[in-house]
This record gives sequence, structure tokens and C-alpha cells, in this order.
Amino acid sequence: MTTEPNDSEFILLHRLKDGDELAFELLFRKYYPRLCGFANKFIANQQESEEIIQEVFLNIWKKREYLKLDHEIRPYLYKSVQNLCFNFIEHKKVIESYYSVLNLVYQNQSEDFNTYESVLYTELQNRVDEAMNSLPEQCLKIFRLSREEGLKYHEIAGKLGISVKTVETQMGRALTKLKIELKDYLIVILVGLFLK
Repeated sequence: MTTEPNDSEFILLHRLKDGDELAFELLFRKYYPRLCGFANKFIANQQESEEIIQEVFLNIWKKREYLKLDHEIRPYLYKSVQNLCFNFIEHKKVIESYYSVLNLVYQNQSEDFNTYESVLYTELQNRVDEAMNSLPEQCLKIFRLSREEGLKYHEIAGKLGISVKTVETQMGRALTKLKIELKDYLIVILVGLFLK
């Protein structure tokens, strides 16, 4: 089933490409509620869904001159939201799996640890401290707010007066650094823990 081009949307798209803020606002208001509902079906988090939609529209505004849209923006919007939702889910999985490994190590530091495990834990703790201390100041602050205080990305962004995207980028850098620095230790400790 084909849809007829929407003349009013066609005009809005051309005005948007010319930098018309009112056209941008009208498109935003038209699609924002529906796109939030669409995103929320993927990630089941209203606030994160709203941030994803805002990011989609921000990208549209930045790239407005280069958008190749003839008559309708709807398919482009939904595809952009879907892609960002998948990225969000993938990023969240990486972070959660990494945190679960660290938590597993921390929670198992007990009298049940044998001497070998205790030595590995001490080495791991030293490497964690070294890796964290080598992070840039803002990156370290963001990582600690997330890891130690359990704040969500939007809460960190609000607390530090920065964008959620900046928080995501800095967390990605911190996790990449920690993964590189700790990969040998985490593999050995995980094998030991799961073989018990």
C-alpha cells in the first residue's frame, strides 16, 4: 500500500532544510509523542526514550541541509529511533555485563577465597585503582557517579551540567580503558569462580 505525499509535510521539510525553526518545531511536536511510545517498546524506560527522541531530532537539525527526504520524514524518524534504541540496548548490555563481573569479584572477596584468589584480587584491585587514576578528571568523575553512587546517565548529566551524550561517551572511554587494563585478571578470576 503506497501513501500519498503529504503536501504540508513536504513544505515543512523544505522549510526545515532552509533552517526554519518553526518548521522544525512543528515536525517535532507532530512526531514526538508517537516516537516516544515507539522507543519505549524497545527499551521500556520513558525517560531514556525521550532522550533518544531528542537526540534524533537534534541530529536532524544538525544535518537538515543534507537530508534526502522527498515527501515524508516518518520512515526516516522511525528508522533513526530504532537504530538508537538498538545502540542503547547493546551499550547497556556491555556495561551491565562488565559491572556484573566487577561485582562478582568484589562480592566474593571473603574468607572463602583461597590464597591464590586473594593474591589475584589484590592485584586486580591495584590495577583497577591504577586504571581509574589514569582516566581524565571528568571521565573519572562520571564513572564514579555511575559506579559508586548508582546514578543514571541523565542524573549524572543533570548533576554535572553536561549532555547525556557526553556522559555516554565518557563512560564508554572509561569502560574501554578498564577492559583493556583488566582483561587478563577478569578472565582468570571468572574461570576460578565458575569452576568452584
